Amino acid sequence: GCKIQGGIYMKEKILIAIDSSDSSSKVLAYGIDLAGKLDAEVKVVHVIEPYSKRSTILNQLNPAMVKQTNELYELAGQELMEAAKKQTAAAKVPVHYETLVGNAAQQILTAAKKSEASMILIGSRGMNAVAEFILGSVSSKVAMYAEMYPRSNCIPSTRSSSVFIVLDSSMV
Repeated sequence: GCKIQGGIYMKEKILIAIDSSDSSSKVLAYGIDLAGKLDAEVKVVHVIEPYSKRSTILNQLNPAMVKQTNELYELAGQELMEAAKKQTAAAKVPVHYETLVGNAAQQILTAAKKSEASMILIGSRGMNAVAEFILGSVSSKVAMYAEMYPRSNCIPSTRSSSVFIVLDSSMV
């Protein structure tokens, strides 16, 4: 942790967004290590993006199939968070966990704002340029719209340096 003006001690807060991608567990490990070095508090979030009857790909399916698909996503999300809890069990900093439901980028941004995160760590699934241009990516949207809450001089306060995106799991 660092002290800001006037000697007031405020912990850095790091939000780590995880999913089922290959880079996610490495991003989590990196974030926990960084949090230890900064004496920061960590919030691990996973977002479940439910299908609805209006979803383009599922609009021809019956509601029971949509419900079953959503239940499978919720189960996978629970398993992912349990794995994250095991991975971070030895962390020497406070770690909080939250599973959210909705649009991934919006939910991550909202969670970061609510927790007053000074940094967001997020992986990238590595979409090709065309797919990212057409669909956008969660990490790109988070990087573009994140509002960080810098606590001190320990972490640069510019928006672009407060969101770290891992493009390839070999980078961590």
